[in-house]
Amino acid sequence: MKSAITSLLLVAVVSLAAVPSASFAAPSADTVIVSALPPGNLNNFINADTTSGGFVKPNTVFLLKPTGAIDTVYYLTAPISPKGNVHIVGYINPNTGHPPVVAPSIAGDNTSIGYFFGPQGNDTLSLEGLYFLGTRTDSISFTGRFVSPAGDSNVFIFDQCIVENISGAGTPNLFDTWNHDHNSFYVTNCEFRNNQDDNPQNPGFAWVDPGTYPCDTAEFYNNTFFLTGGYVLGSSGYGCTFLDFEHNTIFFSGQGGAFDLYQMTNAVIKSNIFFSVSSAAYPDLWYNNIPGSWGSAVIPIDSLRSLTAAPYNLTEAGRHITITNNAYFWPKVTTDNWSQLNAGIMASTPLRPPDFINTQPGMLTNKTAWPYINVANNDSVDPSFNSTLVQTAGTQMAVFVDTCWANGGSGMGIRPYVYPLYNPPSLTAAWPNVASNWASTQGYPVPENLAYSNTALQSAGSDGLALGDLNWFPSQLAQWKKPVTAVNQTKNPVPTEFALSNNYPNPFNPSTQIRISLKQAGVISLAVYNVLGQLVQVVDQGYKPAGEYLYNVNMDRFASGVYFYTLRQGANSITKKMLLLK
Repeated sequence: MKSAITSLLLVAVVSLAAVPSASFAAPSADTVIVSALPPGNLNNFINADTTSGGFVKPNTVFLLKPTGAIDTVYYLTAPISPKGNVHIVGYINPNTGHPPVVAPSIAGDNTSIGYFFGPQGNDTLSLEGLYFLGTRTDSISFTGRFVSPAGDSNVFIFDQCIVENISGAGTPNLFDTWNHDHNSFYVTNCEFRNNQDDNPQNPGFAWVDPGTYPCDTAEFYNNTFFLTGGYVLGSSGYGCTFLDFEHNTIFFSGQGGAFDLYQMTNAVIKSNIFFSVSSAAYPDLWYNNIPGSWGSAVIPIDSLRSLTAAPYNLTEAGRHITITNNAYFWPKVTTDNWSQLNAGIMASTPLRPPDFINTQPGMLTNKTAWPYINVANNDSVDPSFNSTLVQTAGTQMAVFVDTCWANGGSGMGIRPYVYPLYNPPSLTAAWPNVASNWASTQGYPVPENLAYSNTALQSAGSDGLALGDLNWFPSQLAQWKKPVTAVNQTKNPVPTEFALSNNYPNPFNPSTQIRISLKQAGVISLAVYNVLGQLVQVVDQGYKPAGEYLYNVNMDRFASGVYFYTLRQGANSITKKMLLLK
C-alpha cells in the first residue's frame, strides 16, 4: 500500500512524543505511551484513563510504541469505548518499518471481541499509522465489525491505517452506524483489505440508515479497497448529505456497487478506479429492467423519493452531482465466470452484468430538470494491473462467487482472501509474504502493488494525476492537493476570542476566503449551508490547536445565490452570510 507511511516513520524516529506530519492533531504535551503487554492493556488503559465523568482527558494522544526490535501486537480483550475523543497513533517500528498491530484476544471461554471501537456519541475517533486485524491467533475471523457506535454525531478520522479480515458476522458493515444520525467519515491513505463474509455483500464500509440524517459528510481520498465485500456506502433512504470520493481504488468486490446512495444530492466522485466491482453480479429478474434500480450499477442514481417532503424539502433541480474522470473495468476472469454461471447453475435466472452508472431516464441529459448533474469522461478501460495478481484475485473471487450462487447465497466459509498479511502469533521482525525491499518497491508492508501500467490513466484524473489511489504512485502523491479547501495557520500569537471573519471577497466567484480564530484547542466544524438550511459543503472538521486559520473556499460546483457559513466549537457557534455571483 502506502508510501505516505514513510513520512510517519521519519517523524516517529525523531521524537516519541510527536504525531505524524500528516496528522489531524497537533503534537501534544498530553501524549501517553502505551505498551503492548499484557493482553488487554490497550483497551483497559484507554477505557480507564478518563475523568470522573468517564471522558477521555482532553487533548490526549495515545502512542503505541514497540516494546523491542520485533513487531508489536496489542491484543484487545474488550472494545475501546470510553466517552470523549479517542486519538491513537502508531509508532512505526524503526527496525522493520511496520506499524503496530491491534488484534482480538481469545478469552478462556473461547470468545473474543465483536468489534474494536464503541464511540458513545458526540465523539471523534482519530486513528493513524495502525494495522487492525480481525483474525485471532487460531486463524478464526471472529470479529464482525470494526466500529459499533452507541450514539450519534461521531466523527471518524483515519489516516495511514490497514483494516483486514473483518468477517462481517452479525452485520454487513465495518462501521455499524445503523440507526445513528450525524456521523461523518474522513478517510485518507488507508487500505481495507481481505474483508469478506459468507454473504457476498458483506461487509461493506458503512450502511448509513435509517436515521433522518445518518451521514453528514464522507470524504475518502487516496484509499484502496482490496478484495472486499459490498458497498463502500449504502442506504435505503437519505444516506449522505455530502460525499467526496476522489483518487480511490476498488480492486475486486463481492456484490453490489461502490455506492447504494440512489438519492444522493451533493456528491463528487472523480479520479477513481473501479476494478471488478460487484464481481458476483445479480440475477436479471431482480431488476425488472428499471434503470437506476437498486444494485444494478456501480453507481445507481434515482429520482428523489422520500427527500422532497419535510424535513428535507429537496428538489431535483437542487441536486449537485459530479461523476467524472473515472475508470471502470471487469477483467476476463470475471466475465468468463459470469458466462460459465449463466450456462450452468444460473441458467434459469441468468446474471446481469453490472453497469457503471444507471439513472432514471433523462437525468443525465435534461439540464432543465437536473442542471447540476455532471457525468463525463468515465471510461471502461483496463488499468493493466499486475496480471498475476489479477488472475489470482479473480480466481479466488470466482470460487467464492460460484459457491455462493450454488448454495443459496452462502460462501460456505470460503473467503476470497489474497495475500493475508499477518499470521499471529509470529512476532518475527519480517512479516510473512512481505518482500524485504518493500520500502523501495511499494512503500508499505503489503504484498500487493496496485501501481498499473496503462500510461494513459496515469494522467487521466481531473487534476492531471493518475486515477485511483495515488499512494501507488508516490511521486504523484507528493503533487496531490486536498480538494474542497486550502487552510493555512497564521504565526500570530494565540487569539483571545472565538471568532469568524466576514468572507472576502463578497460577493465572489467562485472562491472566497474565510478566517477563523480559536482561543482554545478542540474539535471544530466549518460548514456552508444554502438558504433552506441544507448542508452543501464541509470546509473543515476535526481537532484544531488554538490559533488562526485561513481557508480558501471554492464554490464552483454550486449555483449563484445566498449561502450561510457556520463555525462551531463545543457550545459556541457563529453564522455569517455570503453571496455567490456567477
